[in-house]
Amino acid sequence: MEQIKTRIAECELEYDEIKESSPASDEEIQELASYFTLPLPEELINFYKTIGGIESDDIFCISSAQNLTRYMKQRTNFAHNSTGIIDMIIAYWGNDRPELQKYKLLTQEETEKINTNFQCIGWMTSEEDIEESSEYVIFDRNGNFTNIYCHQDNIKATTNQLLEFLESGLPERSLENVLEELFERAEGNLSRWD
Repeated sequence: MEQIKTRIAECELEYDEIKESSPASDEEIQELASYFTLPLPEELINFYKTIGGIESDDIFCISSAQNLTRYMKQRTNFAHNSTGIIDMIIAYWGNDRPELQKYKLLTQEETEKINTNFQCIGWMTSEEDIEESSEYVIFDRNGNFTNIYCHQDNIKATTNQLLEFLESGLPERSLENVLEELFERAEGNLSRWD
């Protein structure tokens, strides 16, 4: 996680900077864990305890444990309110993705399986299509992480990929590896690096 900490210190986004996040306490992590259907991977716990979160107004939203818990509490009364990837895509779009909420692209059973098996901790958007797409960071029960792209005009491609992941499992990638990839993309396309 040291490389990620260095990247955060060096990164200055064009329109806003990454906000400082306080490292999480054991109590905050335990409270957050109650919202997940899978145990939090050790690497994610380490991320919360050492980095806290990677948050900017528009680009990164890998929330601190405290902020993600607050966000989940705000969604308590929604029908799709879990940390599962389908529910988090719905949440990202202001709780308005009828093709997912009305089970047009996935059955209810498929939706529940995907939500249970792939938990989402946040997302990154790109400036060129900030209103249309995002990349979501997810993990599985084996503690593997990946980023999955979802564009509003082709959500079917995302649901197809998630169905494939149900069969194959996520690739063996670390959270640090996924965050490095997202930072590299930000460095190339989204931000000003001093």
